[in-house]
Amino acid sequence: MMNAHITQQVETCMDGTEYGDPSLGESMRAELEKRLVQVEKEQRPLRVYCGYDVTGPDLHLGHTVTMRKLRQFQDFGHAVYVVIGTFTSLIGDPSDRETAREKRGVDTIMQESISYARQAFKVLDENKTRLLFNHEWLQEISITEVLNIGSMFSLQQLLGRDNLKKRMLRNDVIQFQEILYPIAQAYDAVKIQADVQIGATEQLFNLMAGRKLQEHFHMQPQICLTLPILVGIDGKKRMSKSTGNYIGIMEAPIEKFKKLMKIPTGALPSYIHLLTRWTVAEKDRMVLAISTSETDTKKLLELKKSIAWEIVAGIDGETEANKAMQIAAL
Repeated sequence: MMNAHITQQVETCMDGTEYGDPSLGESMRAELEKRLVQVEKEQRPLRVYCGYDVTGPDLHLGHTVTMRKLRQFQDFGHAVYVVIGTFTSLIGDPSDRETAREKRGVDTIMQESISYARQAFKVLDENKTRLLFNHEWLQEISITEVLNIGSMFSLQQLLGRDNLKKRMLRNDVIQFQEILYPIAQAYDAVKIQADVQIGATEQLFNLMAGRKLQEHFHMQPQICLTLPILVGIDGKKRMSKSTGNYIGIMEAPIEKFKKLMKIPTGALPSYIHLLTRWTVAEKDRMVLAISTSETDTKKLLELKKSIAWEIVAGIDGETEANKAMQIAAL
């Protein structure tokens, strides 16, 4: 019988995950339970990682969705790795793009990587996080190894993702290196010998490629936890600086608080499940409270304040969250 501590870890770490295929979600849950039992017997932590390609100097709350999940594993005592895509950023992940990414220079990527790490530690415990840069191993792979790894995937698989299909139908250019992106990311999982990889739902193919590659190298395949994209403060489009519907990690706490108070009611459940430190039961109670308070303006306002306070406190600390709430009330 599963012990209570493992059950709690599974419930917490699976909360908010989304796969599109319920059976895949159940499979990943079962694998996570099994792996937790295994590592407990081996008296070692899970090796958990998430990779971040450098796409600009500033991060927003959408980026913290996966960081918050990493922090949950961290709080349970597992080993957390943050992989900065200093090599994969040169390629550009096509998973969430309907056009090719603009090419960026190595120097720019390295400079922005430092900024990424600094902002990530607003959520993660710096003393318990291992920071890695994937150019350190990916630039060393020989063409022979690339061909060996590439032989595990068909061209149809690599081109079969929705955004690439759309670009092909429009006869848009698909650069050769974009096809190689999932293979490069998959190799990160091999290098880290990951037990768990966290990513966005749109990256599921890349994460599953990591499983396939690990099996090729005679490793246990990683458990893949995918999380939905956070909608912006408009409650409609994905959070993005380009659309202006974002909340920056480095914005002043009062600015974060004010923006969070403007989020449409319908978007609040996702913010609760993806950005707060509450337990699963606490999150469920808050979501229920919101759904039953839509016609009670005063109560809904107080619930929004609680959510805004919790999210700001999780990034800037409780003292700053208290100050922000006090100022906002004036």
